[in-house]
Amino acid sequence: MTGADDGELDPCEVCIETKAQALPSDFDGIHQDCPRCGEFKVSGTALAILRQGLGKEKRALISGWVHDQNRAGALPMITSDNLKLILARPLPSVADRATNLLNEAAHGQAGLRIRFDINEPRFMAATYSSEPDDLYFLMQMLANSGLIEHMRSGGIADISPDGLIQLDDLKSETTASSQGFVAMWFDDSLNEAFSNGFELGILQAGYNAVRVDQVEHINRIDDEIIAQIKASKFVVADFTGHRGGVYFEAGYALGLNIPVFWTCRKDHMDELHFDIRQFNCIDWDSLENLAGRLSKRIEAVVGLGPGKVLA
Repeated sequence: MTGADDGELDPCEVCIETKAQALPSDFDGIHQDCPRCGEFKVSGTALAILRQGLGKEKRALISGWVHDQNRAGALPMITSDNLKLILARPLPSVADRATNLLNEAAHGQAGLRIRFDINEPRFMAATYSSEPDDLYFLMQMLANSGLIEHMRSGGIADISPDGLIQLDDLKSETTASSQGFVAMWFDDSLNEAFSNGFELGILQAGYNAVRVDQVEHINRIDDEIIAQIKASKFVVADFTGHRGGVYFEAGYALGLNIPVFWTCRKDHMDELHFDIRQFNCIDWDSLENLAGRLSKRIEAVVGLGPGKVLA
């Protein structure tokens, strides 16, 4: 399947309520940029599931996940494997959704006067909302807490001084991150290992996976790597291919006291540097084995993530 011509507008395959820009794709699936959900790719098998008539609540979960991936700088690929996990994740708490609204209102704005329009489609995704009434309820919560003010008819409001202070506090709470950074060899032979191994295992533990080659940025690549590591709850370092950059990224994370999970494909274990052999490395030989062991180890060391699905 190939994507539509660049610029064409079609219904968004995720939220279906918003017209999305169709972008060229060179794989069996589609690539869209939606004003509500953000930019994403969908594999052909996942597309068939999305078109089976999912309800608004389920679509809000997917839309929120895509939005969170975009805000982390990643261009997510929805596959049949990760879609099952995304759909099974619990809705964020009301308090978290209100915080998401505040963060989204400030996104891309600077200065001491931040004004926003709640009717912009992006707020539906940021707050995992399935109905516009959800947004107005969350707005009222923020107003009652003194975090927004000057609410006007039509959905225009300002972030209050107390709201700005809370935003500063949130930026310093790195331990609350739901992001796991994956340091690995960016070889085409490992693309499936990321999607069906590393990303799947991280999702199963309740976190979102980010790797720097999927991040849109204008920084020098090493600056962006450092920024993404600092913003992460943990780092997964895979030494398949024994790339020097992976050793650097793992060492940098250790220096910041950020937990590192060490992995390597079994047929590359013999070449592992002696400095790494002291760590308990996940030696994987199948993607199912990798995802399962990685998920369990993350849960054991850093705890369940906010997106963990409890039985």
